[in-house]
Amino acid sequence: MASSSSETAAATGMSNLPAARVRRIIKEDKDIFACGSESLFLISRATEYFIDSLVRESYEFSRLDKRKTVQYKDMAKAVQSIEQYDFLADIIPPMVAIKKIANTTSEAQ
Repeated sequence: MASSSSETAAATGMSNLPAARVRRIIKEDKDIFACGSESLFLISRATEYFIDSLVRESYEFSRLDKRKTVQYKDMAKAVQSIEQYDFLADIIPPMVAIKKIANTTSEAQ
């Protein structure tokens, strides 16, 4: 979903993500001692591309259901269907019907 403003931002070396917040997230990693501004920019841009890719794939699943709005279930389908998103399987698990959960818990007792 590239727009002219994001293309302009990329051309001028700017990111749409707040640099201070990205730097704070990077500092949470104890293995990283320092992060220069160029590295910070590259990490921000890579994150933007990753988010764009995930949203585009999720949007395709919403279009298959004849909707224009991306929902959680679309993101979960994208994570399950596309191998490059396997690392997100624990963060975005597939949707499970409440009836199925209720039946599972009642059988366990």
